[in-house]
Amino acid sequence: MSQAGGDLQASQTGDLQTQQQGLTGADVVALLEKLETSVKAASIDAAIQEELLDYLRPAKRAAAKETPNKELVGQNLKQISATLKTLQDTTDAGKSLWQTGMDVFKIVAPWLGVAAAFFGL
Repeated sequence: MSQAGGDLQASQTGDLQTQQQGLTGADVVALLEKLETSVKAASIDAAIQEELLDYLRPAKRAAAKETPNKELVGQNLKQISATLKTLQDTTDAGKSLWQTGMDVFKIVAPWLGVAAAFFGL
């Protein structure tokens, strides 16, 4: 609460991108776990599912470190994005996964220091 008068100025600033840059490695790991859960639940080819998980695992490990290796996270997420993009064009389950992936990539991109376009969004 504030009192009227004086030089009091209250404002709430910050756009989504600024807030996203405040993400921690733990926040990113939680987002990647959400994507991992979606991949595991999707009705997609087992080989493609395993490929996606093979990229997700090292991305999660790299993000979880005390000093996250953002480059490694970004490289793995770019591979996931490319695979999801292909799935999006071929299956209904792929469309759903692509949407989940897009949501995660948009939030994680500023943390990585890249534009969302890096992921083909």
